[in-house]
Amino acid sequence: MSGDNPRALKITEGIAYFIALDDQPLSAVENIGFRHLLGILEPRYEIPSRHHITTAMLPKVFHDVKKQVSGLLRDVSAVSFTTDIWSSSVCPMSLLSLTVQWIDDNFSLRHATLQAKPFRGSHTSKAIADAFDGMLQTWCIPKTSVHVVLRDNARNMIKGMNDAGLPSLPCAAHTLQLVVHEGLLSQRSVADALAIGRKIVGHFKHSPLAYSCLEDIQLEIGQPAKRLQQDVQTRWNSTFYMIQSLIEQKRALGVFVSEHELPDNLTAHQWALLEKVVTVLGPFEELTRKVSSSEAMAADVIPAVTVLQRFLSRETDDDHGIKTMKGTLAAAVRRRFSDVEEQPLYSIATLLDPR
Repeated sequence: MSGDNPRALKITEGIAYFIALDDQPLSAVENIGFRHLLGILEPRYEIPSRHHITTAMLPKVFHDVKKQVSGLLRDVSAVSFTTDIWSSSVCPMSLLSLTVQWIDDNFSLRHATLQAKPFRGSHTSKAIADAFDGMLQTWCIPKTSVHVVLRDNARNMIKGMNDAGLPSLPCAAHTLQLVVHEGLLSQRSVADALAIGRKIVGHFKHSPLAYSCLEDIQLEIGQPAKRLQQDVQTRWNSTFYMIQSLIEQKRALGVFVSEHELPDNLTAHQWALLEKVVTVLGPFEELTRKVSSSEAMAADVIPAVTVLQRFLSRETDDDHGIKTMKGTLAAAVRRRFSDVEEQPLYSIATLLDPR
């Protein structure tokens, strides 16, 4: 089957969309299993090279999608954006993302990722402003149509939006990250308990033998075999899930430590502290999940922050040992969300994940 055969062209286009839509590596066309499958489906079809997919097909897919999205945006009078700078731990590259949201004629929320472009050099406010200007020009979107840009709380991003002459607001989820991080570090006893918890989780993460022993204990005492969760510094709720997993496996860990050694152990007082921390951070976790949804609205954020403030201002007998943390959380929420009531309801939102 020749390469210009209509069916061959259709299959080649389908492969390009398969790679683009499913985030497949370009090397997929060289995989033995993939080539075997196509050989069964259409033995006469000659699979194109990786180079052909890269240089000819993917640019065509981009052009087709861009044309369609541009058509959808043509008559839209106001659009909002989310943006962020992403860095990879496995590749020395930074990406500046741009996601657009708008309301269509049926009053339905629509969104599309417009770009995730390499962002080289220093991430200065001027570089961010220039890159943003370039992206808007690429998509022929006038600044007068930009309702608001949702970004993180970094100073360079704030100044970059100001330099570009674009109205912007901070991401609610990122603001919660800063609030909780501030609160967890405010009370030494809580920070110490978390540090020990991380050592325990790290021990099982780096020792297959230790994890295997823990798994045997879990099964022996009638618990499902589950791994302890390691937290990540840039995701506060991962710390919440780590504490939850430790508390969930408290009994199994007690049996383990009676037979094996750990790099450190939590005292009874520290276990009690972590249980209180989970209770206090529960509402933060619920709000983070809500505002991280692709359907998040201002109606979710504003009343939830008000409830959060009331929850933190209420004193209970269980506050013993975490009063400083709880007070710091309350103060941080008031300070960092102080402008919520001053903003129109429609302009408070969350930074959606553009990946």
